[in-house]
Amino acid sequence: MTDQPTDEEQILRLHRDWYYANYNINIPLMRTVFPTGDENFLMFNLNDHPYFGVDDLAKLWTFYARTDRWGLCEDHVIRVDVCGDMAYVVSEGIYPSWVIKDDEGNPLPEEIPVVMNYRSTEIYRRDDGEGRPEWRMWHFHCSTRPDDDEAPPAKTDKDSATARGLGNTPYSTGKRTVFATGTEG
Repeated sequence: MTDQPTDEEQILRLHRDWYYANYNINIPLMRTVFPTGDENFLMFNLNDHPYFGVDDLAKLWTFYARTDRWGLCEDHVIRVDVCGDMAYVVSEGIYPSWVIKDDEGNPLPEEIPVVMNYRSTEIYRRDDGEGRPEWRMWHFHCSTRPDDDEAPPAKTDKDSATARGLGNTPYSTGKRTVFATGTEG
């Protein structure tokens, strides 16, 4: 008898694969996270625009592959919850990237660093887009978050990300996503 990964382990593997696919713009790995079919996946991207289906996202990444270099995120899972055939993951972190070429693919005189503090929500269904009971991410929403030392309005400095620690809440401790490169802490 083989040990099958739990639903939570499968979800967290997809979450990890998603963020690892962003590292160096790995489109084949990115495609394994989402369901097939243009109508099945919706993303509200960190660039402020929506993307409809994995092919739409692949077109965006193909453009960025000509102009950008993407680093490995420092991602902290705040919450993962599985209920039947639906699940969600909430995380926050730091996303490093660099603009290295102009829109036509010509090298820039020097790389332009673009480091984004982000927070994200991912919605999963146990459906691969063709009806097979395999977990896939059906919705991703990512937005910027304030600087780590900034306290929210009507709160104190102890409520800043620096004070609470990335991924932590007043009632829980987050878990840093560990990637297989051997370079992260």
